[in-house]
Amino acid sequence: MNAVEAVEVTKKYKRSLSFAISNISLNIKSGRIFTLLGRNGAGKTTFVRICATQLLPTSGTITIFNHDLIRDTEKIRNYISIVPQEGRPLRALTPWDHVYYWLRIRGMDKVEAAKRTKKILLDFELYDVRNKLAMYLSGGMKQKILVAMAMATDSKLLFLDEPTIGLDPVSRRQIWKAIKEKKESGTTIMLTTHYMDEAEILSDDIVIIDKGIVVEQGTLSDIRKNIKENIKIEISKSGMDVETLKSYGSVVDTGADTLRLFTFESNIQELSGIAIKRNLFFKVSPITLDDVFVSLVGTEPNNSDSD
Repeated sequence: MNAVEAVEVTKKYKRSLSFAISNISLNIKSGRIFTLLGRNGAGKTTFVRICATQLLPTSGTITIFNHDLIRDTEKIRNYISIVPQEGRPLRALTPWDHVYYWLRIRGMDKVEAAKRTKKILLDFELYDVRNKLAMYLSGGMKQKILVAMAMATDSKLLFLDEPTIGLDPVSRRQIWKAIKEKKESGTTIMLTTHYMDEAEILSDDIVIIDKGIVVEQGTLSDIRKNIKENIKIEISKSGMDVETLKSYGSVVDTGADTLRLFTFESNIQELSGIAIKRNLFFKVSPITLDDVFVSLVGTEPNNSDSD
């Protein structure tokens, strides 16, 4: 069964001259991590907020676990939980208060709520500050409180809108571990992120949105096929002719002191020989999701006024 089925979903805000999202159709399978990627203003958060029953679409239909988004809103809310991009914990409550009382509000008994609260706070290294008011905690700790609230629930569908924004590398990995555990328990997760390494590590399925429309979707393997070459080479811009490099593959000007060449492994030896003779910087690495993303959405400014 699909967790989410969206058919030609469009959203236009009253004061906007353009559509925030336009004719988006997606199927999200149950028990998978589905990641939305896009630049700021691409429409990711708008789509998440519609699916999470926070916004009404201008047109189109969405069903969540076979329930219509408009007709069955209250039923859907029993199945979902969200970490909103703009969310903030309440200043006068502690981490324990936030998680424990959120679980109690959702109908969990006292014993189980306390057990769940302790576990998630330990997992996120918040237990030692469990009784400290949120107003005295760091920005990273506040963000982890919001994620902990959603993760501790029995929700069948989690919406995580940039859950690791502002977190240090260790904290990000704590969140990743929790996300993977939720997936293993059968939970479906809709994730948005600007961290391409995060998307590569966590995603089962990916959709790339730009200027309100879907430009690509599929598994990570499917998405990577948008660049036919299999190797990326960084080489000094000074002393290297662009036209010569183009004969080996696709060239991108990084805007720094190097050129980026997408090519094949068979060309490495010849190109490295040229670089050595000319005493040029030369680096070989695999093609990443970040490379594919930029190739699809480009580098021109996005003038959309909504995310």
